[in-house]
Amino acid sequence: MLLFLIGLPGSGKTTLGKQLASILKFSFIDLDKEIVRRNNLSIDEIFKQHGEPAFRQMEKEALHSLSNGTSQIVATGGGAACFFDNMDWMNANGITLFLNPPLEELASRLSATKNTHRPMLSNLPKEETLLFLEQKIKERGPFYTQAKLQLSLASPTVNDIKVLLTNNDYNFLFTL
Repeated sequence: MLLFLIGLPGSGKTTLGKQLASILKFSFIDLDKEIVRRNNLSIDEIFKQHGEPAFRQMEKEALHSLSNGTSQIVATGGGAACFFDNMDWMNANGITLFLNPPLEELASRLSATKNTHRPMLSNLPKEETLLFLEQKIKERGPFYTQAKLQLSLASPTVNDIKVLLTNNDYNFLFTL
């Protein structure tokens, strides 16, 4: 069983994904880290050396190589759902969960970090980060909202995800 966490940068995909994987005894995959591992380059280096189109192709290949027969929580990159057939593929091969905290919350989180692993956000002040996020949600929202589930809380917890999954007939995940 694959559970894909999608959403804007800073929405909690990695943090909550690791916690949920621990509770469910699933393995955890951070798709960006998998791309780095496969290519021996940081995300920033991939963008600088090869450009975004090459990165998106690498992202698609890493995503589509995941096996539905394994129990994994996958934290996707913020744009993964928006390119190629990735969103359709994730919906066909697992459970998709859109983490959708308020943009102000995300801007605060992101401006408080250095974002060295997020080339599009590095060194932006909070106001510019908020503008960036507003633009990204306009672009990506139509893809994100195709997710099977959505959680719109400022600071969701693993328990919030457990309740959401249970209330949507995915309680079997807790017995695997």
